[in-house]
Amino acid sequence: MAREMVKKSKWYEKYLPFVARSPEMQIRWLEAALRKGTLTMQELTPYITLLMEPEGEEHLETIRGHLAALDAHIIDKMLLAADVDDVPKLFRILPAPSLSQALAAITKEPPPFEKAPQLLIDRVFQAVYDRSEELLAEAAARVLADPGRTAQFREAYERFKEIKEDEKLLSALYPKAIVQ
Repeated sequence: MAREMVKKSKWYEKYLPFVARSPEMQIRWLEAALRKGTLTMQELTPYITLLMEPEGEEHLETIRGHLAALDAHIIDKMLLAADVDDVPKLFRILPAPSLSQALAAITKEPPPFEKAPQLLIDRVFQAVYDRSEELLAEAAARVLADPGRTAQFREAYERFKEIKEDEKLLSALYPKAIVQ
């Protein structure tokens, strides 16, 4: 009976490519790589992209269930290693986002070749905002208090706040309108 409770990995699981693994196995592999520090954050980025790639709510729910079992510092490292395109999706499925995770998310910089960097930053802000308005406000206040931060973050956050105020005003004027 004790053998049944301990889930022993099969010998061939060690040799499976990342994309052939189940989401649970992918998360276990990422956790092991983050704990051991065998790969740099830049080397882990494509693996997180592959984990987040399949579309569908059931896939995200599966990942959410497995992320709930991880330590908070592992999730922090995953957010730091994730590409800025994957951060909104990853942040939305976090079981209980913390301030450090919100800070890791909103401080991600878009790549210099990005055609619409403001849109990408707005998506990250929206993902944090959807989870908790207060969490976004507190994280942004910490980032704004840092003198080393660029004025670009301040402008982006002020713009996002204006967008949210406009949405609230419009929803008050037109209560039957749907905000997307």
